[in-house]
Amino acid sequence: MLATHLRAKVEMSRHRHLEDSPVLIVDGDPSATRALVVDHFPAAVGVREGMTLEEAMSHHANAVVLDADEPCYRRAFHRMVADLQGVSDRVEAADLGTAYVRLDGLEGLYGGESGAVSALMSALPAFLSPRVGVADAKFPAFVAARMRRGPGACGVGDDLGTFLAPHSIDLLPVSDAMKNDLHRFGLHTMGAVASVSGHLLSDRFGLEGLRAWSLCNGIDDSPLVPQTCEEPVVEHISMALHPAIEALLMAVDTVLLRAFARPEAKGRLAGSAHLLCEAPGWPAWEHSVRFKQPVGEWESASEIIRDRLEADPPRRPVEDVTLTLSDLTGESVAQLTLLKDARRDRLGRLVEADRRLRPLMRGDHALYRIAGVAPWHPVPEMRFLQMPLDPSAQDTIRPLLTPRPVDVRENSKGEPRSLRAGRRWRKVARIDDRWTFDLWWLPKPVARSYYRVDPGDGRLITLFRDCTDSRWYRQSA
Repeated sequence: MLATHLRAKVEMSRHRHLEDSPVLIVDGDPSATRALVVDHFPAAVGVREGMTLEEAMSHHANAVVLDADEPCYRRAFHRMVADLQGVSDRVEAADLGTAYVRLDGLEGLYGGESGAVSALMSALPAFLSPRVGVADAKFPAFVAARMRRGPGACGVGDDLGTFLAPHSIDLLPVSDAMKNDLHRFGLHTMGAVASVSGHLLSDRFGLEGLRAWSLCNGIDDSPLVPQTCEEPVVEHISMALHPAIEALLMAVDTVLLRAFARPEAKGRLAGSAHLLCEAPGWPAWEHSVRFKQPVGEWESASEIIRDRLEADPPRRPVEDVTLTLSDLTGESVAQLTLLKDARRDRLGRLVEADRRLRPLMRGDHALYRIAGVAPWHPVPEMRFLQMPLDPSAQDTIRPLLTPRPVDVRENSKGEPRSLRAGRRWRKVARIDDRWTFDLWWLPKPVARSYYRVDPGDGRLITLFRDCTDSRWYRQSA
């Protein structure tokens, strides 16, 4: 199963307005002349993978340049493999966009070989335009899929040598240095390589030469190694865009608590964890952690992941966090200490109290966990974040001191003259204090003019005018 130009197809599904435009997908900084093209849209005629951005732009000066989002492409490929596993339990993931599937045994289930192939193709999204090569071994099946023009299946005859002979040696899974040497010797096709003595190639290139000679003669005994069909535990949470690493750590703790509370993870050990951090308009950031000893408690996993994130935090905004726990074992978790049992029991009692109080709160949670993530921050709602104590809650992480819109009448200087309290307007008796700040460097810039005012009853109220939308808000203290 082959999905050619997987990166380009994923980007075309995300940017449909660019489908007919020359788009270059580059690895690295798009503004750097040495960035390499890893894929391109069909309209970018003449561009090849491996070209420098400067060379590609010489073909299409008006090309749109996209920074490669490798985590997104890998997720699309993993979904492709998972879709194939829905048809067959013997699927091997190879390079990005390439997977091998054993067909023997599926004919009776799907009404013959053609029915099995149709089932595999139907399992994949249409935008991938999958190509299928059918053969008795992996390499000739790969060549058949590469030679297919457009989506569909291509079979290989009984004579593998005759089928492979006219195809370029560039398809061989050998080093670029060996391919260059073969071209220099005038061996441009697999038929030419097959006609040479295998001993000569072995003497010149070692095991790699013997492997190339065998493949060109249709001899491929490499086994298909199926992927495990493990069901990982996945949890997701959204959070306010926050520059402090403490906010991300709180989000990680929350998804860990949820993940280990899931029935399929409860009482089991996790061997690895994968974090995916995303924000609109920014490339995704991901980090994988393989635990030296499998962990069965969210606190233990948190300590390890926190150390990794503090040493190497994402250098970009984070708004959505997805955690995947993998390599789950069937072993039971031993109760390590009475202290942990007591703490877990106390948390269980608090969660039960929250669930009993929820009907009285009209479905809202009564108990929250509060974390001071940036007490020094000039924006009050950035200082503390809150999350329901119940691990089964799917709420997002919210700021504690969220401002509320308020109607304000201004004087000639743009300062508050009166404000609406309920249905009445109240005149501002005095302005006790005023200050401003402009945090233009944040992912979402914040510019405000604050006023602490007395509405005439001696109580001080904090108001601010948002300089981006020119609206007034009342700030909780």
